[in-house]
Amino acid sequence: MTELMKTAAENLTARGFEVYTLTTAAQAKEKALSLIQPGWSIGVGGSMTIRQLGLLEVLEGAGHSVWWHWTSPEEKPIVWDNARKADAYLASANAVTRDGQLVNIDGTGNRVASLIHGPSMVLQVVGSQKIVEGGLTAAIARIKREACPPNASRLKLNTPCALTGHCNEAQCGDDCMCRAITVVSRPLRAQRNVVILVEEEIGY
Repeated sequence: MTELMKTAAENLTARGFEVYTLTTAAQAKEKALSLIQPGWSIGVGGSMTIRQLGLLEVLEGAGHSVWWHWTSPEEKPIVWDNARKADAYLASANAVTRDGQLVNIDGTGNRVASLIHGPSMVLQVVGSQKIVEGGLTAAIARIKREACPPNASRLKLNTPCALTGHCNEAQCGDDCMCRAITVVSRPLRAQRNVVILVEEEIGY
């Protein structure tokens, strides 16, 4: 484990987050599954990390109701509302600061809204490449440099970062995915907030 990951984990814990540090994505998957109780409904944000872990197939196979707009057949507003009301919400942070803050950027708002209000448990699985040495400025820069371009390209958005790989906010039009930023410094009241930090790189 790097010194940066160790320090971020310590600071997240000091802020009140429930933190687990693991080596591999496979270990993270097993840990996440162990924290989900039988019969719980599951909401999911638009997360490549969660998709890469293969969590949803296991959860659906175990009989959980899973609400994810990437896979659920219902209209998106219905899925988003049910995801927000779920017992547990699965996602990944776009960045984690050295001092233990979780930073996310969203274009629609369903993910960042559900991360801060609704589910009784939020569970975020975060690859070590998302931990930044600096504070919020470094976290936002990391997201716009490393996360937004591949996401925008995958979604076939007409944005500068999708076309060139570089953010140009002044030229970002209707497809802009950087519309809302959340910074969670401590777990919200009455919400269990679990962060699984993984040495292996996973997600964007």
